[in-house]
Amino acid sequence: MQRLVLSELSVSGDTETSTGLAQVQRAVQASQRCLVITGAGISVSSGIPDFRSPTGLFHQLKQKYPSSVTNGRDLFDATLFHDASMVNVFYSFMGELRTLIDRATCTPTHAFIKRLDEHGKLLRCYTQNIDSLEKRVGLETAFVQDEDAVDSADSASKRRKQTMDKKFTRAVQLHGDLDTLICTICHTKCPFSHKLALEFREGTPPPCPRCKEIEVIRGIVGKRSQTTGVLRPDIVLYNEMHPQGELIGSLNEYDLKRRPDLLIVIGTSLKIPGIKRMIREMSRCVHDSAQRTQRAGAGKVIFINRDEPPRGWDDVFDYFIEGDADHAVNLLPIHGDKVALNDGESSSAESGQDP
Repeated sequence: MQRLVLSELSVSGDTETSTGLAQVQRAVQASQRCLVITGAGISVSSGIPDFRSPTGLFHQLKQKYPSSVTNGRDLFDATLFHDASMVNVFYSFMGELRTLIDRATCTPTHAFIKRLDEHGKLLRCYTQNIDSLEKRVGLETAFVQDEDAVDSADSASKRRKQTMDKKFTRAVQLHGDLDTLICTICHTKCPFSHKLALEFREGTPPPCPRCKEIEVIRGIVGKRSQTTGVLRPDIVLYNEMHPQGELIGSLNEYDLKRRPDLLIVIGTSLKIPGIKRMIREMSRCVHDSAQRTQRAGAGKVIFINRDEPPRGWDDVFDYFIEGDADHAVNLLPIHGDKVALNDGESSSAESGQDP
């Protein structure tokens, strides 16, 4: 793994970093089938904090709720629903996070991924983020054109396969999103509106309107009352299974069979086991493709992050670009355009063909 430090590009005479960057540029331009995996780091410049940095969400939560939160990750664990005080903190925080997301704007990194898609280079983006900025930049996040066909209770596996176009989804939200709320009982979904965000910030779970409606009807016809649900964010917490895990698995398998020739991993701490497995599997597939193609620069795996990867990743990544994600992608033209490396210096990599 070659380390490229963006801050060293401004150092006069640093040819090693410039040469390495030119190789990365050639890999991006030569790619015809690129996979992208993103983490919270790509949304920091939009105003949404990441999770594990010294100023990230986990640290902020420990400072803001010292009596309730000993580890910021606890607030993203499904076991929190067994603790009433943690539930209050969870809802309050989710209301605040929803407000932050409403104010956020798409970053240059989101725009870069969208450009890959527009130029026919992107196989798919897999994101760990719940801010839906991929959707906002124009990447399709739904699994099918009619999402109800997947969400309905009578949607069997056979029907899913008939309905689903595996090329339709451009960005897979691995942990769900904060655009939608779901009932804990009837699983009815509704938009996470500004009004509901304000209710969340009070720390009290709002009741499900559908369950309330059914309860009123049962009362009118003389039936006994039943347990009614509350609304919660439609996100996947630690120790929860993704409700569309089967579909995501099938998309992942499909993408590997398409022989990707480039993997770009951006803004993630590489801590979550499932993500680590996915990256390693995709990396092997990309490196295998390098043995089957004659295109210069093909078959590379690139990691872009402020912090270096933990031990054990040297054989997974070919390049580690250390620095700001937005700065990094601005140095990666998709075609043969010139880009500024520093004041007065520019680079132009070889042009690659789109499929």
